[in-house]
Amino acid sequence: MYTSGKELDGLTIDDASISSNAGIGGVDDKPSSSVSSDLSDKDSEKEPAKENSKQETDTSKDTEKEYINGNVNFTDLWKINPDIYAWIKIPNTAVDYPVLQTDGDDAFYLEHNIYGQYSFAGCIYSEKVNSKDFSDPNTVLYGHNLLNGTMFASLHNFRDPNFFANNEYIYILMPERTLIYRIFAAYEYDDRHIMNSFDFNDEEVFAEYLEYATNPVNSMTYNIRETEVTTDDTILTLSTCMDNIETSRYLVQGVLISDEPVE
Repeated sequence: MYTSGKELDGLTIDDASISSNAGIGGVDDKPSSSVSSDLSDKDSEKEPAKENSKQETDTSKDTEKEYINGNVNFTDLWKINPDIYAWIKIPNTAVDYPVLQTDGDDAFYLEHNIYGQYSFAGCIYSEKVNSKDFSDPNTVLYGHNLLNGTMFASLHNFRDPNFFANNEYIYILMPERTLIYRIFAAYEYDDRHIMNSFDFNDEEVFAEYLEYATNPVNSMTYNIRETEVTTDDTILTLSTCMDNIETSRYLVQGVLISDEPVE
């Protein structure tokens, strides 16, 4: 479903006011506990407090108020496409993109850019089975593995044990919240549709899934980090293709460790 491509076509966001340096310039590989005008708080050595907010933020896309988080201006982004609901950033990778979800065909953003135009590169997106507030036990985001290194291709950097060891965090910016996930596993998996294959609202099913995800010993390629992950947590799964293996996917998974309002 998520095949490798040769080029990124039509994904230029030409309004510089939306985000500087393609989104969140200067994010350090250590998270700050609060992200407002800048995601880089390099002086902070403290691990962010673990807070799992289950309340969905409803901004109602109020055009009279500007919603800005870090360098991402959601008000301007909504003028381009109201399906944009978050921004994902992984330091030291090319992952620095808006996140979209359509009310229509779940596969729409597989082959369309943020302008709704056909594009082989597609977008980073979730399906309607996931809520847009990241409150589900497991939220899955999809992106192409492109040969030019864009979209989710650089997730494959986590196959390198040294890179995995030195890069721990995924940042999700929303209009009124910033989420930080600690990456606990990166591994090759089969091509099953994860959200349709597991009922993550069933605690026993979720527990069994986490038992494998935190130690995927049957995978041909995997790295793991000693991080406690329980059914009380919420996790984020990033899914992309394996090179030349149509029946496999590469997953990078993180557990929510911080959920802070935008100041």
